[in-house]
Amino acid sequence: MNKLLFALDRTAVLFIGIVVGAVIGISFFTGGSAVPGGEGQAKTVLPPPTAVAASPTAQTAPANVADGLAPRLSEAVREGRTIRIGVFGDSFGDGVWAGVYNILRGDSRYEVRQFSERSTGFTRYRSLNLLDDARAKLDRNPVDIAIISYGANDTQGIYLDGRGHQFMSEGWQRIVTERVTAIIALMRERGIQVYWVGLPKMREAQFDTDIRAMNAFFTSRMQALGVPYIETATLSTGPDGAFAPYLTDPRTNERFNARTNDGVHMTIPGYILVMRQLTDRIRRSVQAAGGPAAPATRAAESRPAPAAERRPARAAANDDAPRQQAPRERRRERSGGEDARDAPANKAREAGSTR
Repeated sequence: MNKLLFALDRTAVLFIGIVVGAVIGISFFTGGSAVPGGEGQAKTVLPPPTAVAASPTAQTAPANVADGLAPRLSEAVREGRTIRIGVFGDSFGDGVWAGVYNILRGDSRYEVRQFSERSTGFTRYRSLNLLDDARAKLDRNPVDIAIISYGANDTQGIYLDGRGHQFMSEGWQRIVTERVTAIIALMRERGIQVYWVGLPKMREAQFDTDIRAMNAFFTSRMQALGVPYIETATLSTGPDGAFAPYLTDPRTNERFNARTNDGVHMTIPGYILVMRQLTDRIRRSVQAAGGPAAPATRAAESRPAPAAERRPARAAANDDAPRQQAPRERRRERSGGEDARDAPANKAREAGSTR
């Protein structure tokens, strides 16, 4: 009898361990598959906006909007010095940097620095604390404008203080909101103008559902924080609103390859297409504050972005000035987990460069 009770006791312990492990796993590893109702949760579970007054330009703004300038940017315009732009993000942020750099590289008023780090996100602080990383980079290289884009690696749960929080759950939103707010506060303390760039349409239906939820979440957070949100999803779709690997340049009516083979990242011309709205907005805001009305031409022998801020190079495709060596982009990691690393880049060719 004692042996039977002992066996039953061990079986119960084993069963409980399996159940607890499964619960933690479900609450944590939600990347790579849709969370039922995820987009709705982003709107209904989201904590109320903070007391910070929302900016009228916090969400997608009209094409002719001009923003008021933060102290550092205002000082740069007043003194007529080079305006330093820093791009923070994950591997998609690498592409945002490439797009902004290629558009502005011929304008001597601007210097664009790459501060993005692949395989990072707000659910991966055990791999890289984004607040500490941003602070260290700004200490070494102060900027006047910060462009931020995260989220492609964050469609997964967070495990913090012994507890798992499912993607888009109330706990997940609370933690990510705190981390995002801390980074925005750091930028504001230093007088930096901040813009947040949303994510484009994704090819995989389940992942696209999660990214729509992510975009809705960040749109609400940026509105609460008074940060302009730069929407890219509608610019990355075909006429039917679906994912489109080829897009049409509205300036030339020419179709071009805008997406890489992973269905997540964009080609350099694709990033340039979706970032023109932001560079136009920055130029408009600088002009409205008394800066030059026309781009200042950079000398032909001017060097590209500092090597310290660039990733291994690739020759880019043709667009505004896209012969800049562009960063290699990484495929989004599907396995989940804070310490997971992005999968190797797809080796297919993008327009004008090899991935």
